[in-house]
Amino acid sequence: MIKVGQFNFLKIASQSARGGLLEAGELGQIFLPAKQLPAQSKVGDRLSVFLYRNSHDEIVATTQKPKVEIGGIACLKVTSVTKVGAFVDWGLPKELLIPFGEQTQRLKIGDTPIVFVYLDNSDRLCASTKLNKKLVAETQGLKSGDAVNLIVGDKSDLGYKMVVNQKFWGLLHFSDVVQPLQFGQILRGYIKNLRPDRRVDISLVPMGLPANSDSLSQKIMQKLSSEGGYMAIGDKTPPEQIYQLFGVSKKRFKSELGKLFKQRRIIIETSGIRLTGKKPDSVKK
Repeated sequence: MIKVGQFNFLKIASQSARGGLLEAGELGQIFLPAKQLPAQSKVGDRLSVFLYRNSHDEIVATTQKPKVEIGGIACLKVTSVTKVGAFVDWGLPKELLIPFGEQTQRLKIGDTPIVFVYLDNSDRLCASTKLNKKLVAETQGLKSGDAVNLIVGDKSDLGYKMVVNQKFWGLLHFSDVVQPLQFGQILRGYIKNLRPDRRVDISLVPMGLPANSDSLSQKIMQKLSSEGGYMAIGDKTPPEQIYQLFGVSKKRFKSELGKLFKQRRIIIETSGIRLTGKKPDSVKK
């Protein structure tokens, strides 16, 4: 079915110096400018084109790829605000409208909200920041260990809210953060746990990936030695900082510290960690 807001394969009905007319079923013939026609195209060829309404409310075709299609979710930048709402850049000449009624909070120029795209009652493409209308908390068809596509959302008391496969809400706990994250960032992740209420916990590393404990212990000991035997790192250290230093989650790092402590290779203090045998006044400040 031919649909506005997505890519469709349409047949070239006629061509001229200005461009081509594409056969779009009930939508009639739709114009595609000559500069977007493939060099060797001819009548009867089928082209993959995106359909949307221009500033004159006419359905037009383009071979340009927008940042998001109808039903999709993306982080887009607000470029202007008018009396009808905020407009965001989605990669096409006519920008996408977020009506005031579809904003969870009033947007301003420069904001980068996460939105989903829909058709309004007038058959025009619009966007909404009210993601709870699109996403559900309870997952279906997923299992622990599955690879998923993620968009980083807001922080909560427990961690980062994640848009999972553009369908569900998920949660990445702070203890499982293994790299710096930014709102709207797109990345790959994994289903860590499906709770009894069908809500999902996320991991950024594959489940069951064998941890090279000896390698991490060696990294920690080498780093301590290079810092004179002491590092101001502990429970209050942000997970992002730990990842930058050692490339692992805070949870795994703390587990490794526990092993080194039991082996009496380090001393864990309130303000940091210290090599066994290194006095506080002998370490590098």
